[in-house]
Amino acid sequence: MSAVTVIAGSGPSLAAIAPGRVLADDLIVRVNNFFFEDRYYLGARVDLAFVSGDPRLAPFLCATLRRARADYDIRAWTAPSRRVERAGRRRLRLPFRPFCPGDAETAARVEALKARYQAIPSSGVQAVLMAQHMGAARIVLAGIDLYSGAKRYVYTPGRHQRALLGQDLDTRAYDRPLHHPDLDRAVLAWLADRPGLTLWRSADCAALNDLLDLAPARPGAAPVPAPKRRIADWDARAGLYPIALLKLMRRMRRWQRHLTGDFR
Repeated sequence: MSAVTVIAGSGPSLAAIAPGRVLADDLIVRVNNFFFEDRYYLGARVDLAFVSGDPRLAPFLCATLRRARADYDIRAWTAPSRRVERAGRRRLRLPFRPFCPGDAETAARVEALKARYQAIPSSGVQAVLMAQHMGAARIVLAGIDLYSGAKRYVYTPGRHQRALLGQDLDTRAYDRPLHHPDLDRAVLAWLADRPGLTLWRSADCAALNDLLDLAPARPGAAPVPAPKRRIADWDARAGLYPIALLKLMRRMRRWQRHLTGDFR
C-alpha cells in the first residue's frame, strides 16, 4: 500500500480537511455514496471503493457507481456483504478485492465488541479494518464524523435516498440498533493502539478529537477541491429492476407494521 492511506466518508468534515493532511498521491479509499459530493474533494482517483449497507439498496447504489465511472477513475472495489458483492459483480466491471475485517487478533476483538453492543461497525470503520488487513501502516480519516454534526453528509441526499432511508436522513444520528457510536469509537481506539499502525484524523471532528491526533502536515501537492458533474441521486433503475418497486415494497412494509403494532 501507499505510505499513507486515506479512508474517506461523506461527512461534512470532508470539506474542511486541514492543509497538508491529505496529499494527492495518497492511496484513496472512498465509502459508499461518495459520488454525490458536489466537488472533487479528494480528486477523481479512487483506488478502492468500499460498498456496503442494505443489500436491497445495493443494486441502485452499484448502478449509480457504474455511471460515476465517467467522472471517477475507480481502480477496484470491495464489499463486506456477500449479497452486496453479488449485486456489484452483476453491475461493476472492476477488479474485486475480498473483504477481511483486519488481522486475526483485531477480528476477534471486533467480534467481541459487536456482541457487547449488539451492533456492527459503520461502513467507514469497516473500511479502516479492511485497510489494516491490506497492510496499511498509516491511515488518515477524512469525512468520517460518526454522525456527530448537525448534518450527516457533505451533500444533500436525493429524493430516492430520502424515500428509502427516511426523510430525516441528512439530520439524524446513528441508525440504531444496526450501528452504535460507542462501538465505532471502541474499534477505532483498538486500531489506534495496534502496533505498526498509526491512525489520524484529517480535520476537526467532535466525535474524534479526543480519540485521534490530527494528522501531521506533510510536504507535497494536496488535492484541490474542483467542480464536478452533479450526480444528485441513485439511478431510477438497476437493469430491469425499478427503484419505484422497492419504494412500494417499503411503503407496504411500513403499513403492515402499523397494522400489527410492530415498530421495530
